[in-house]
Amino acid sequence: MSTNDINVYFIYMSDVYETENDYLRKTLSNNIRKFRQELHLTQELLAENADLSLSYLADIEHCRTWVSDKTLIKLSKSLHKKPYELLIDSNETIPTKTDLHVVSEIVANEKKEIIKTVSAICDTTLQNILKV
Repeated sequence: MSTNDINVYFIYMSDVYETENDYLRKTLSNNIRKFRQELHLTQELLAENADLSLSYLADIEHCRTWVSDKTLIKLSKSLHKKPYELLIDSNETIPTKTDLHVVSEIVANEKKEIIKTVSAICDTTLQNILKV
């Protein structure tokens, strides 16, 4: 790998990280706002309930700052949610047990097919070796 390849890789990885970081920050921001509004809370009330300053909560809701784990827990408790729920994009579908069962069956069937193919290749190779 050349120095140029390494530089391109690091630039790519920093772009991916920034994009994912921005995405997560935006998701958190949207969820806090959405859950707050569902509970008919103002920013002032949520800030007070979560023991945060109003300006800090406004910065979080407007994607200007990130939160610590302690702040995430305070917000989730005040919004009656689990911390991970604040980080899940509501537009994405979460796999259900049924989805996972279907995927598990597909993987199991694919494993069987791979084993058959590998077995056939081994048999053919062995037969060719024994003929020599």
